[in-house]
Amino acid sequence: MKHIEKLESELVERIYNLFLVKYEGNKSSFARDSNCTETTIRRILRNEQGITINLLIRIANALDTTPSELLKGVQLKKDE
Repeated sequence: MKHIEKLESELVERIYNLFLVKYEGNKSSFARDSNCTETTIRRILRNEQGITINLLIRIANALDTTPSELLKGVQLKKDE
């Protein structure tokens, strides 16, 4: 697996774990609070869609955290 894909999977896993705690699996509520479609949430959680900065900010806000906290410790190697 490419390094970037691994980092993206790690980010999605962090989002998913927070989503399960706050929304108890309710994708509709999560989507509404993230101001995006449920389809977008489903695709992100299945690693089928990338996350823009705008969407990351809205998701973090819905999860009562910050984009910085979600990305904490995620580092891209310079040569990749």
